[in-house]
Amino acid sequence: MEAYPMPLFIKLEVRDIERSMEWYKEVLDFNVVYCLSGQEDNIVMAHIRGDKYQDLMLIHARSPVHPNGITINLQWQDVQMTAKRAPAESIIEGPVERPWNAREIVLQDPDGYRLIISEVLQPDLSFDEVMKEI
Repeated sequence: MEAYPMPLFIKLEVRDIERSMEWYKEVLDFNVVYCLSGQEDNIVMAHIRGDKYQDLMLIHARSPVHPNGITINLQWQDVQMTAKRAPAESIIEGPVERPWNAREIVLQDPDGYRLIISEVLQPDLSFDEVMKEI
């Protein structure tokens, strides 16, 4: 696993780190970079990663989780495949094609955090060409 400085690192407080790690692995194919165990060998922090710079840190919530208002956008390669892998209860919307040159699916993880998984439809279009479609 490559180590590198991260320009942005998101920490998510979750109720059950192992359940969350499994969801991110099964649905989004994330890998575990590092886990930190507490005094009773329970995981208290997990650093997980999708593609390069898609790093998340899952930390044990010491109080109720409040994911409202938080949405994480991830650039993706195959939204359709992710839609097939995601449990139906995790899919909020999509897949749907957006006028901003993207196919997207909106997911909700086990703690209620929203993730927009976005695939570029026509990578050769310029910004101006995309903006004309909006």
